Amino acid sequence: MAELEEEGYLTHPHTSAGRIPTDKGYRSYVDNLVKLQSFAVEEEERIKKEYEQKHNEIEELLSETSRILSGLSQYTGFVMAPKTQYDEIKNIELMQIAEEELLIVLLTESGMIKHKRIEAFLAQDQLSRLKNFLNEKLRGVSVAQANKRIVSEIRDFRQNENEILKTAEKISDVFYNMQDDIYIDGTSNVVAVPDFNDFEPLKSLIRFNEDKEKFIEIINKDFNDNGVNVKIGSENTLAEFKDLSMVTTVYKNGERVVGVLGIIGPKRMEYQKMMLLVSRVSEILSKFFKDKE
Repeated sequence: MAELEEEGYLTHPHTSAGRIPTDKGYRSYVDNLVKLQSFAVEEEERIKKEYEQKHNEIEELLSETSRILSGLSQYTGFVMAPKTQYDEIKNIELMQIAEEELLIVLLTESGMIKHKRIEAFLAQDQLSRLKNFLNEKLRGVSVAQANKRIVSEIRDFRQNENEILKTAEKISDVFYNMQDDIYIDGTSNVVAVPDFNDFEPLKSLIRFNEDKEKFIEIINKDFNDNGVNVKIGSENTLAEFKDLSMVTTVYKNGERVVGVLGIIGPKRMEYQKMMLLVSRVSEILSKFFKDKE
């Protein structure tokens, strides 16, 4: 308070009175409000340009969104990709890329593209028949249901199609074990925050950047929460985050929640600004998912 008064942002009319903002203080407050409101328009245009350039590359859009969250907050930004298990299958491609190596390319309704290699070999006619079968049976089916659908339908292949049957069973396992992904940017930003006198918060973030499954497990707890969710210090379930705060919200594809985004920073942060930031970016990202349908 004394520093603000010295800099001319606060004053008090007489000795016994409390401090009140000066004209300079009010001007700073208003300027910050205007700046906070204007960033939404600027960043909407920025993300829109990214989407127009990469409308078939959702992964690039999500990665850019994490960079925008990091850049605007000056902390760590993250975006969890649309949850695979709820995403519906749009198309499946099968490519024999080497002897005994088959590439599965999965395109989902949200625009995500997943690649997976399995050990298998099929002749071209067998490959075409299996691909047609999978697309016929799985198009419009969620990834979570795909495994069971293949298991229940695949026995239609005759006994002399044993190689196709075995390959289909391997593909079924791919769907069963498919993992979610998360994009993280700005982990090193935390080290510049004066609140910390050691590198433990940075180490924690780097560990989670390397062990994304653990991070996704934490973020998934916010998947069904509406609005903006704030966890301060010890409110986070992990001891590693005791010196950090996390501001998150969900984003949607139409009316369906598909992922979580947010920022991680020090407990001493501008919560109102961070909450507005994640809320606005969520709205923009949700709009793009809706518009691309």
